[in-house]
Amino acid sequence: MVDTKICKLDTPNFMNDALFKVIMTTPQTREFAVDILHALTGIKKEYLKNATYIGGEEINKRHLEEKRQATDVTVTINDEQKIIVEMNQQDTDTLFDKNALYVMSRIVENTKGGKEIQYQKYILINIDNFNSFETKRPILTFLVRDEEGHIEHNLYTSIHLILENCEKNTYNIPKEVKKFARLISKKKKIEELESEYEGDAPYMAVVKKVKELSMDPEFLGYYDVEEKHKEEIKDAEATGVRKGIEQGIQEGEHNKAISTATKLLQMGLGTPKEIMEATGLSLEEVNRLKEEM
Repeated sequence: MVDTKICKLDTPNFMNDALFKVIMTTPQTREFAVDILHALTGIKKEYLKNATYIGGEEINKRHLEEKRQATDVTVTINDEQKIIVEMNQQDTDTLFDKNALYVMSRIVENTKGGKEIQYQKYILINIDNFNSFETKRPILTFLVRDEEGHIEHNLYTSIHLILENCEKNTYNIPKEVKKFARLISKKKKIEELESEYEGDAPYMAVVKKVKELSMDPEFLGYYDVEEKHKEEIKDAEATGVRKGIEQGIQEGEHNKAISTATKLLQMGLGTPKEIMEATGLSLEEVNRLKEEM
């Protein structure tokens, strides 16, 4: 039994994987999910309404270190088309490569043989809480093209929604995308959300669902785990940056000592032992510098 006092949803974090999966897959918030998926992909709403929504579908990751990985949301339109939605809270060097490989592996696994080979088309939607492309555009769409712009196939499309760019008015973007980005990226209290979305049925359904979840001890346990995991990643990154800075300072000081010792040796000022004491280098390092001159 989880103590609901530990983690309340008074100010929900919609980037939390547990919460994001629920609001994108539960039938109560289906209209909300349909609106944003339609705005990003152009797929007809009637198809999206009748699609199957799953949170956390496992994808077999071949040729990767991990054997299995759960996606955030998978939407099956029909036997020929699927949408995968990934909430990317923090950037890593291999994040986009792994997301793309997930989709590629599914295309291969779901290819049906016979007289006519049937391929399943995938759209990967990355919701990015960072701007690794350093672009001003809020939406980026990637297809498999050559250098002259010829599209090789339409089996795989990757869409990036860059949240920080959605508030800017540099580009015209669908109002549903802008509204979705505001909800996801701006933390507000439940009371504020109720006031902001009063009269907006799809978004009020999301707020209502969050209020229900705030009374669900099992869900709060999942939510808490995700929040703690996010903080652990932040702490690890901060520690890595700090260590990198410290290492850089140490390397800089060492290089400066080598430069000073070299100049002293060139000028014939001091014995190796005296230079060692003056620079902090080891006697072995000073002697090696002397031999290399």
